[in-house]
Amino acid sequence: MKIVVIGTLDTKGPETGFVRDEVVRHGHTPLVIDPGILGEPAIPADITRQEVAQAGGHELADLIALGDRQHCQQVMIDGLVKVVSHLNQENQVDGVVAVGGAQGTAMATAAMRALPVGIPKVMVSTVACGQSTFGPYVGTKDISMIHSVADILGLNRVTERILAQAAAAVIGMASVERSARDDRELVAMTQAGITTPGVMAVKGQLESMGFEIIAFHCNGIGGQAMEELILDGVVKGVIDFSPHEITDLLFDGLMPAMPGRLEAAGRTGIPQIVTPGATDIRLHGPPDELPEELRRRATVQHTPIHTHVRASGEEMAAVARYTAERLNAARGPRAVLIPLRGYSMLNREGKVLYDEAANLAYAEAMDQALSPDVELIRIDAHINDPAFAEATVDTFLRLRQASQ
Repeated sequence: MKIVVIGTLDTKGPETGFVRDEVVRHGHTPLVIDPGILGEPAIPADITRQEVAQAGGHELADLIALGDRQHCQQVMIDGLVKVVSHLNQENQVDGVVAVGGAQGTAMATAAMRALPVGIPKVMVSTVACGQSTFGPYVGTKDISMIHSVADILGLNRVTERILAQAAAAVIGMASVERSARDDRELVAMTQAGITTPGVMAVKGQLESMGFEIIAFHCNGIGGQAMEELILDGVVKGVIDFSPHEITDLLFDGLMPAMPGRLEAAGRTGIPQIVTPGATDIRLHGPPDELPEELRRRATVQHTPIHTHVRASGEEMAAVARYTAERLNAARGPRAVLIPLRGYSMLNREGKVLYDEAANLAYAEAMDQALSPDVELIRIDAHINDPAFAEATVDTFLRLRQASQ
């Protein structure tokens, strides 16, 4: 197997060399890439910093002469992304492992994010700790971050063991054979804990018909990952059962949608269903941190750090209009299904988050805003009822047939 090893060889040379040697010791082929800038490399690189800079559109000497550290780093990031992407296109990447501090982590993970999901990506980093935000490094990709514990400044009993484990990890991941079940049609769904029974019912029915289902949590990043896979052509149909992050986007919740949400299916023309699952709550912090206005609403403490706050009628109408605007601009067969008896587990008659007027506000706003070429179907059931799952599956199959 061919394992790409990334490290700035002026500051992380011995550590990168140790990882390289571990790859060789396990019987595989390392390819060392050096995105360093200033100091002299401590070990030779298979792809030098000069080559990385040229891939970024500049000569390394010219970059150094400019003396603009931020510009230099961006050029090396751009070059590293192009180099690694090209290697992948040439089938030269079975896995990637990198070591770095803050700058090295930013560079290496940018290249990792350019690779498809499924190629192992392991980053040993000084910033992989609870004090750092992981989002900018990981994005929507399957990057494994390992905290270096000690700073990456020489080899010792701690760093050697962690680096050896990182090398073994990427090799072990790369050795996993891909599933042979790639011939099934892949359908994406969005899920929340409070819509899980409905999602599971739809999933079970479609899987019994030979479809493969992939679920994405409605935490913002999950929805974005789904949109990217749709644009990559991997997903052939979407049941957006739980687009909760739209509510958080519009009303400052903790898990807002990312740019481009609710657009990929419409751009590709694949069958698309949207329901209001879990859009009826705003996700906020612990109850004692809620603003006074939100404390007056119906709330449920979902976890020690998360509170579900019931969305108002005005907010539900805004979510409907946002959704309709994107569906109206889309192409392909698409439909909105509205469960008339509630949109989430505790939004059911007799439960704490049930608000018939707010639910109706969503339905009425959708009816007014939705284009006539998008189906609007009302189902006399709760979103987690078997009847709603059956209606969802029937509608999806009909839309799918219309797309063929």
